[in-house]
Amino acid sequence: MSSTSGAILAGGKSSRFGSPKVSAVLDGRSFGERIVATLRASQILDLFLVGGSRETAEDLGIEFVEDAFVDSGPFGALISVMRVCRAENVLILPCDVPFIDRSTCEALAEFDDSFEVQVASTDSPQWLCSNWKTSTLPTLERRFVEGERAIHNVAPSLKMRTIEVSHRALRNINSPTDLE
Repeated sequence: MSSTSGAILAGGKSSRFGSPKVSAVLDGRSFGERIVATLRASQILDLFLVGGSRETAEDLGIEFVEDAFVDSGPFGALISVMRVCRAENVLILPCDVPFIDRSTCEALAEFDDSFEVQVASTDSPQWLCSNWKTSTLPTLERRFVEGERAIHNVAPSLKMRTIEVSHRALRNINSPTDLE
C-alpha cells in the first residue's frame, strides 16, 4: 500500500447546520473526533484539518491547514492540503460524515497505482470521499487557474476508478434534523 495521509475538509459555512459541523456532537463525540478515530484505526496517521479553525485541529490532535482559496469550495481545499502533504496520496473526507467506517477508509487507502484518484461510490460517485495522488497537484493547480472549481469535473479527467462502499458509511449530515 502506498503512503496515504488523511484530510478532513471543514471550510464550509455550515449555514444549514447552524454551527461548525466538525464540532457537532453525536453520541458524546464530535464529528471530527469520530472521523479522526476512524482514520487512525485505518492506519492513516498523518492527518490534517483543512479550513475550520486551528483550535479545532489542535483539539483533534491533527495538523491545521489554512484553506488558501477561501470560498472556492472543496477543490481549493484539496489543493491547499496537497501543497503541504508529505505522503504519496491524500484521502479527503468532508467533516459531515460521522458514520465513516474503517472498511471504507481502508478500501480508499488501498491505492491501485495505475490510477490517479479513487472515488468512493454508493449509487453515484461521492467526490468528497476520495483518495488522490499528490503527484497530480500540478494538473489540479492548472485546472484551478483556468477557472475550474468543481472536483466532480476534475476527477474524471484523471485516471480514475470508483470503489463501491456502504451508503451508511457516507451518510451526510447537513442539518441537526438529519441526526434524528
